[in-house]
Amino acid sequence: MTSLKLMLAAAAIAGAFTAPAAARDAACPQQGDKAPLSLHKSWIMTGWERHEGDPRFVFAEKMRAYYDLENTTGVFYDNFAPGEKQLFRNAARYGANWEDLQNAARSVAHGLTDGHDEIIGDSVASTTLGFVGRIERLDGKVIAFDGRSQLGWQCVKGAWKIRHELNYAWTVEPKTIEKFLGKAQ
Repeated sequence: MTSLKLMLAAAAIAGAFTAPAAARDAACPQQGDKAPLSLHKSWIMTGWERHEGDPRFVFAEKMRAYYDLENTTGVFYDNFAPGEKQLFRNAARYGANWEDLQNAARSVAHGLTDGHDEIIGDSVASTTLGFVGRIERLDGKVIAFDGRSQLGWQCVKGAWKIRHELNYAWTVEPKTIEKFLGKAQ
């Protein structure tokens, strides 16, 4: 092999190992049910839902499709998070923080409102949407809320995974959100 061919071969091999991980991964869907905005809607409407008689909510089992639980590093903020902590840097810890609230609920229902948008690149994406929710606790107390969500997605092995999360919600009178509950837009 000539020295030029050797140098070109070495450069190609080196390039294969220095390319960004996302570039080595399979491409993530840009449209359809597995695209970021569709996943964001599903994350709210099915991921966080709870119905009477459901099995215990275990974050790592129910939400695995949305979070990279092998590389859990990220920024996850929710002002409605139970407990004193609202900011997490680990998806698994963030998710486990919600388990007690979910398991102390008879039902958790959501609906989508407005403000849906997405920006999609090859390896990262951002989505926003408006949503409402109603939590009926086992003790009968009802908590209704209106909120906004922005998720930052990363393409991981051909699937979009949440890497950044910013959710902000405020309590409202339950009757003000009834028309949205159970409705995806």
